[in-house]
Amino acid sequence: MRYPRNAKIFRGQVDAAPFAGVFFLLLLFMLLFNTHVFIPGVRVDLGGKPVAPELIARTVKVLRSGSIEFEGSDYSFLQFQTELKERAQKGTVPKRVIFENEPGTKEPFVDRVQQLLLGQGVALKSPGARMELPEATGFPGSPNKRVVVAMNLNGQKFYQQQLVTDELLFQKLAEAVRQNRPTGTPLTMVLQADRNVPYGKITDLCEIARKAGIDEVTFAHRPNLIE
Repeated sequence: MRYPRNAKIFRGQVDAAPFAGVFFLLLLFMLLFNTHVFIPGVRVDLGGKPVAPELIARTVKVLRSGSIEFEGSDYSFLQFQTELKERAQKGTVPKRVIFENEPGTKEPFVDRVQQLLLGQGVALKSPGARMELPEATGFPGSPNKRVVVAMNLNGQKFYQQQLVTDELLFQKLAEAVRQNRPTGTPLTMVLQADRNVPYGKITDLCEIARKAGIDEVTFAHRPNLIE
């Protein structure tokens, strides 16, 4: 039995526009696939090694004239106190500064500036290399008036936050002894020496103190939390 055929073979022209549209649409999805589909994870840039930002050391220098030098500007004590308060409100107070003072600056004024900075949570660093104190238990201290001398790992000596030579240190210690003589009490030197300073350099420093008229030396240290 034969069925009648109504279908006729298409012999006309084929329009390519729909096919081209579908092709470009697929191409568009392939190119934009990463922007349309979000893959969970953390993006890691494996490009070149970034250059570390240049850190500018912030220095607070107390001048003999009674002014304070900070970031290229001179302040009086009250102006510097106001500047720190304004920075504290903005959250821009530096966490650490290099603290130094000009030779001949009055020690009480230097102490006032130090306490002002410490009160704002600013750590003070002396100019020179890093110094690590030894650990020990107990620090009896001394009832006498004290002068502080620091010595870093390189053997550099610091007095009143200033790098000094042996000759200059002797002169300053002798002057401190002379000024303390009217009190009738001896003068004690507190030595802040790095834990790895050779013993010979410490004995040399103690000899300078003895010649300057200081009879008692106390060694500063960090508290030993584990006994």
